[in-house]
Amino acid sequence: MKLINHLIIFFTILGGFWLDTSISLLTIPFNVEPCIGLLVFCYWIFAIPEKLHSSSAFMYGLLVDLFFGQVIGLHMIVFVATSYLIHVYVFRFRLFSYLQITIFFAAVCTFFLACKYLILSPENYSYSLLMLSFFVNGLAWLAVYFLMHSFRRKFFII
Repeated sequence: MKLINHLIIFFTILGGFWLDTSISLLTIPFNVEPCIGLLVFCYWIFAIPEKLHSSSAFMYGLLVDLFFGQVIGLHMIVFVATSYLIHVYVFRFRLFSYLQITIFFAAVCTFFLACKYLILSPENYSYSLLMLSFFVNGLAWLAVYFLMHSFRRKFFII
């Protein structure tokens, strides 16, 4: 894949994480945390699995950690593990309905949030945060999927 395609993918992932931080500031009283950046990354792996491999996921995760000042390795591990899961089951996912795919990706985001809060701030760990985030990320996946699908069809030719 060309470098320009990797840059487009990376900047859409960065845009998703920037949107995460912007939305998180607005939803602090509601105890909800979206994972739009992770969902954008999942979309790209789901849409073009033959072009993006675990090495790409490793580099995207490292760059996201560096850009946002996160713990080095947190996003790398999540991106590589998610990439592996999607690559293993990508042809089965093609047979699933939108509801089943939405539940899977919302569960991936909920697992990421659970690990993040258990590692970084266990005193803020909350089941209500995870439950609400599951539903918010399920709705966010549908929005990300349809928006990124139209973006890829119009501007991103592979």
